[in-house]
Amino acid sequence: MFKSLLKPVALGAALMMPVAAAASVAKPPVGFQGQWWTHPSGCEYSRAGRPGETVWFLIINTAKPGCPTYIATKTWGGVYNAQGPKM
Repeated sequence: MFKSLLKPVALGAALMMPVAAAASVAKPPVGFQGQWWTHPSGCEYSRAGRPGETVWFLIINTAKPGCPTYIATKTWGGVYNAQGPKM
C-alpha cells in the first residue's frame, strides 16, 4: 500500500524540482541600460532607484504567478532583499 502511495508523491516531487529552480532570482544582464526588462516568465519590470542604486519594480498588469514584486540589483545599506515577495 505504501509503495503505491509513494510513487505519485515521488513523481510530483520530481516534476516540481525544475519549476522551483527556474523560479530562482533572474536578473537583467550586468550593464543592461534599458528602462524596461522582461523576466523569463513573461513579467515586465521598470527600472527605478536612487542615484547609484538599481531596483526593478514589477509592472503590475504583467504580473504572473511566481514573479517577484521587485528585483534589487544594486542597493545602498541593504534596504532591499535580492527580490520581493512573489505574486
